[in-house]
Amino acid sequence: MAEQPERIGKYVIHSVLGKGAMGVVYKAFDQGIERVVAVKTVRKDLVDPDLAAQVMARFQNEARAAGRLLHPNIVSVYEYGEDELNAFIAMEYVEGTGLREYLNRKASFDLGQIVGIISQLLLALDFAHERGVVHRDVKPANLILTSGGALKVADFGIARIDTSNLTNAGMVMGTPSYMSPEQCQGKEIDRRSDLFSAGVVLYELLTGEKPFSGSIEAIAFKICYEDPRPPSEISKLPISPSLDAVVATALAKDCATRFQNAKAFNRALRLSLDPQVNVKRETQDATEINLAAVTLQAQAAPVWDDTTLHTVERELADLVGPMARVMVKKAAAKSKDTSELYALISDSISDPEVRQKFIDGLQRAAAERSSTRQTSGAPRGTLPPQLRSLSGDRGALVPLDPGFVEETTSRLTVYLGPIAKIVARKAAQKAGNRQQFVQLVADHLGSQERGAFLREFGFIELE
Repeated sequence: MAEQPERIGKYVIHSVLGKGAMGVVYKAFDQGIERVVAVKTVRKDLVDPDLAAQVMARFQNEARAAGRLLHPNIVSVYEYGEDELNAFIAMEYVEGTGLREYLNRKASFDLGQIVGIISQLLLALDFAHERGVVHRDVKPANLILTSGGALKVADFGIARIDTSNLTNAGMVMGTPSYMSPEQCQGKEIDRRSDLFSAGVVLYELLTGEKPFSGSIEAIAFKICYEDPRPPSEISKLPISPSLDAVVATALAKDCATRFQNAKAFNRALRLSLDPQVNVKRETQDATEINLAAVTLQAQAAPVWDDTTLHTVERELADLVGPMARVMVKKAAAKSKDTSELYALISDSISDPEVRQKFIDGLQRAAAERSSTRQTSGAPRGTLPPQLRSLSGDRGALVPLDPGFVEETTSRLTVYLGPIAKIVARKAAQKAGNRQQFVQLVADHLGSQERGAFLREFGFIELE
């Protein structure tokens, strides 16, 4: 492992704040103006040569996006630079604790504190959205609480500026548990996607649980098609029907029925806590919270099977090298099961392409395990040229076989993105033949997409 540098650019390095798949974040000192800063680096030699141009462009995009967002609830960016080994961003150094740490240690927030946290998040998002920046990765790991109760939003590393074509529809980016339905499906996103993610954070603060859990595929499926239980059914806090309604609106599957901007979300949230609150006072002073009474529980380290951890470590080592062992060890210390382990490791991978490769590897491994349990000798290959239409004679229905499921899933992925696998698997469990299977998966598509999908198989959609 490379030694800690003494200096990066004009900044004197003091210590390591964190490590990711592609680089390190350092605590450093700007001698010119005597200011402590955080320096986030990307090691050029660790970047996949085939992705180097895009990774560097995205890193510059982070500096451009966050550099124009001067707001008390957003971590300020001071400078972008490069040297022989690193590309780096110098940013505000924040003394505080990540919200992820509070949640991992079962922090006892009350309703007023929760509303204060989310209100500050929404103030930051509103400021960014009005300037054309969508964060795309709102999650507890990117939210820092200072000792004074102020929230800071960090890491605009995969943010999208309206004038940028760096990230486009069809690219799945974000962290699985906190992604919006449109992100899961690789569709075009806007500010309402950030509001969905903020709704997930709100749900987790209220209940101590994520609204969507399970394997990565299961999470994506639930985000798109299943509503979580209302917080009032889970939480020990006195949650009103109006607060349940706020959460439900924030987590609406259709972005058109969600809150349309952060101001509306913030106003509804604060009214749900106290109808008499002065919702016009949407300022920093109105939302800072008192953290003195918040207690953190010490958690016993879970016991893991070494085989499981070694398997995950090997999968990750192909992508990030020796850092895999450290990343898996840290995630295992905070995880209760494999689903949470995978989610935490995914959260710790800062580069979206590397994160997606890790997720894809887990999905392939799961598929291989599933295929070893199949005893069918059905042929696997291309589809037969002729299939009966869904509206035609039902007298000779074609049996369902694994090869057809695999081919259909591949085509479905174009429309649904990563959740195509779980949609197809659930449909295959219900269908007795190819016709039923195609109809079941097609039901998850919009009217225009459904017609196009069915025509690919020579099917005629019923009126």
